[in-house]
Amino acid sequence: MLAESHYTPDAQIAASRRWVVGAMFGLMGFGLVAGYSANVAEAMREHGEFGDLIFLRTHIAKVFVALLAFLAAARLSARHVRWLAWPAFIVAVALLGGVLEYGVVRNNARRWFSVAGTSFQPSEFARVAVIMIVAWWMARMRHRADSFWVGVAVPFALAAVPAALVLVEPDYGSAVVILFMAVLAIWVGGAKVTHLCGLFSVALAVVSIYGWTKLGHVQKRVAGFAEPEVGSQVWQSLTALGHGGATGRGIGSGLSTWGFLPEADSDFVFAVVGEELGLAGTTLLMLLYGVLLFHGVRILMGFRSRFALVMGTGLLMQIVVQSILNVAVVTASAPPKGLPLPFVSLGGTSLLVLCASTGLLLGMARSPQEDPWNEARPAADLAAAGTNRLAVASRGRRT
Repeated sequence: MLAESHYTPDAQIAASRRWVVGAMFGLMGFGLVAGYSANVAEAMREHGEFGDLIFLRTHIAKVFVALLAFLAAARLSARHVRWLAWPAFIVAVALLGGVLEYGVVRNNARRWFSVAGTSFQPSEFARVAVIMIVAWWMARMRHRADSFWVGVAVPFALAAVPAALVLVEPDYGSAVVILFMAVLAIWVGGAKVTHLCGLFSVALAVVSIYGWTKLGHVQKRVAGFAEPEVGSQVWQSLTALGHGGATGRGIGSGLSTWGFLPEADSDFVFAVVGEELGLAGTTLLMLLYGVLLFHGVRILMGFRSRFALVMGTGLLMQIVVQSILNVAVVTASAPPKGLPLPFVSLGGTSLLVLCASTGLLLGMARSPQEDPWNEARPAADLAAAGTNRLAVASRGRRT
């Protein structure tokens, strides 16, 4: 064990980076086990006796590609990420526009490109692109962050473009998450809370009215949440969690995966974990998210520049927010939104983007003192400002 005098902030960041990687691998391990259980019956029906092996091969291939993206992203510094902000944003908008014209339709929504049997969902990439462009803008305009037009209206308008395209697909849940992540990034970047709350309230009202009047499935989901019907998705999810008890039925012994629980390998995979591994399994799963959050925040506190702080906060909180929303849906604490459980659900695009996002965070953490905008702010000062924003402390904000 290192002596206390030698345990420097850099050493703390290095240790936190290892904890984040460990938590990520632990969550992906849960995903492999739960995904196998959720798909083994269908895989064997479609492909015969060795269908489960075909599933494992496919999923392991997706994990391998996601890990390559993680390793590539982890080599990028904050300066590199800053350079990629506008190209990533433009590509994301182009992909979202293209999927509305050339995407495949599934469940009455046009959200995916399909090439050679492989699907790609642009909205997952768009969420990260929005975080990048908002971080770029808030760092670039850091001296005018308290202005409504410069500090709030412009970055929010940038985020509203991909959010609107996602809403048209339609994907109401992802659109709201994109807007929420943009608001969080703008807030961490130094915008006035009064400006931000007013604009976000108006935008949320507009999106809600559009979803309620134009998207029939939104009304159905809210009605199903208010009064779950016997046999409905939410009802099956709660039943699976209840059957799991304290220790679960055992891996592969769950009944919900035999066609009773729709989307068992993606949106409702948490219910599969609860049924097969019980309260012990779901608690361990949530602890892994807690480890990722705790050590992610420790990494953020070491960043010198506003860009790295805003960017890193967005990358970390997209994982946390999405996991909270997913668990809330599965436990009937919120209406269904169609959001996967980070690192655990089987969506290939989601896993790829989340691994790349984690790599970006850890890549910036390799050089936490790097200052791509030459802000010339002491690291301790920026860490204190970040603590104010993330912990909602009462200390004054520095300009």
